[in-house]
Amino acid sequence: MPAGAYAPPAPPLAGRIGWLRLLAAFRRNALAALPEACLHEPVVTLRLPFGGAMVLACTPEAVRQILVSGTDAFARLPAGRRVLGPIAGRGLVLAEGETWRRQRRVLAPAFTPRTVPLMAGHIARAAQASAARLDATLGQPVDLHAEMQRLSLDIAATAMFSLEADTFGPRMRAMVSGYLGGLGRPTIADFLLPPGLPTPLSPRRALFRRRWTALVRGIVAARRAEGAGTEAPRDLFDLLRAAHGDGPDSLLVDEIGTMIVAGHETTASTLFWACTLLARSPGIQDALAREAAELDLGEAGAAAALPRLRLARAVVQETLRLYPPAHVIARRAARGGEICGTAIPAGATVMIPTWVLHRNPRWWDRPELFSPARFLDGPEPDRHVYLPFGAGPQVCIGAQLALAEATLVLARLARDHVLAIDGDRPVLPVATVTLRPDHSPLFRLARRRPA
Repeated sequence: MPAGAYAPPAPPLAGRIGWLRLLAAFRRNALAALPEACLHEPVVTLRLPFGGAMVLACTPEAVRQILVSGTDAFARLPAGRRVLGPIAGRGLVLAEGETWRRQRRVLAPAFTPRTVPLMAGHIARAAQASAARLDATLGQPVDLHAEMQRLSLDIAATAMFSLEADTFGPRMRAMVSGYLGGLGRPTIADFLLPPGLPTPLSPRRALFRRRWTALVRGIVAARRAEGAGTEAPRDLFDLLRAAHGDGPDSLLVDEIGTMIVAGHETTASTLFWACTLLARSPGIQDALAREAAELDLGEAGAAAALPRLRLARAVVQETLRLYPPAHVIARRAARGGEICGTAIPAGATVMIPTWVLHRNPRWWDRPELFSPARFLDGPEPDRHVYLPFGAGPQVCIGAQLALAEATLVLARLARDHVLAIDGDRPVLPVATVTLRPDHSPLFRLARRRPA
């Protein structure tokens, strides 16, 4: 192992796995259900007890076949609608076919590269408030998982609405965190039961849906009361409202709710895991601070600083490799066919195990190591091996904004503070909708001295 290189702990892959172990793994941590065969075989098939199959597609060729050339043959899972429907409703993340294409065209203007400078100021303002909160904890134990969740929600609120999150932030944080840590955790019933049948969680998820929609509608009403920008868009709300035009208000609410949750949870997860990696990699942490030391990361200078934060961006990219927010990408075979020569029956659940693809030594050099340099010095990774935002036509529409947000926040954090973790207990990822830690370790921060 190279001097100073850190290999973060990870749950081991499974050996031979049957349906009983699969069921147990879904209850504890779905990462433990991913078989070791995914490292060697292009397609791994797991037979389910009540008929049907779960197919794991494990090579870039298989990924291309599912996400690029076979988008009509592989539809979104009914399980995804059960799990994400209470938050996303009819939003883009769950839309299909022509409905998806229409909504994607409508939303695209709000997520072009020209939007990044507008968002950078909102990100910098929220990062400044977070830095002030962290300054008050210097030398004391601090829960950075909770702070990153608060910060990412503040960014989502200010970037979406130009509103401070103090009034609705605590309620939204509690709802999102509670849902994703409980009702939003996929269960075996979500996958096995036919789409028309309710699962044991369906009534509680429906209740959450009503509460969540009411909250987002209230925030939208508050933003509308503030009025529109006089000359140019102030935030994503202005952009989305202009894009939707006279479209149904309920769809706008669904899209906004989806963007808030997606931006909040995935960014909070990425920032937390980046903090754990940097706390165990002081040399990279110091280099990150040196890169950011002379840059203006405030509201006025954040957009101009972004292209110069090469190491910070590489740290974010490497964190997304080791801890991809979507640890699997799931589809349903709309009709019978084959993947890489393996027959796939109609109705089969087809999963791309991003977690395994990102850690497979066939595609990555020393994949167990935290090594941001692989995104600085080496060739660009194959787009069908590196999938933090998916691939193909349905790639995440907000990917560039998410990268910009995490890059700016991480640069500010490393420039101002030295991070260390209390204790040696390993922090292991647990698969929910995203990858969450099995516990929230306590960090200690010190003020970084100028070089």
